[in-house]
Amino acid sequence: MTASDIENRRAHRRVELARETEIAHDGRRLHARILNISLGGAGLQMDMRLPDATEITLEIENVGIIPARIVRQMENGVGVKFAFSEEKEQALIQKISGLLAKKRRERFHVVN
Repeated sequence: MTASDIENRRAHRRVELARETEIAHDGRRLHARILNISLGGAGLQMDMRLPDATEITLEIENVGIIPARIVRQMENGVGVKFAFSEEKEQALIQKISGLLAKKRRERFHVVN
């Protein structure tokens, strides 16, 4: 297993998304782009850098506002881990699962 394989192992499967969004931090709203998302977190491209452990909220269209914490710096942005109660986690899993299913249908041109 290469170093790249180890670095890319995640607890949850990631899906590329490429969706515009906003994050809130320290009373400010900042533009961001969701690069990928999983049930545990997301990769974000942002106009400004925030350090690891920074607490933010991330607004995802058709999902809602999700608290998150920056856990990793990437060349083109940051990785965040979602931070919420078990009840909110279950609701989020359902919403993100629906979002991922929609993305797969679009990718494979499945018509309902």
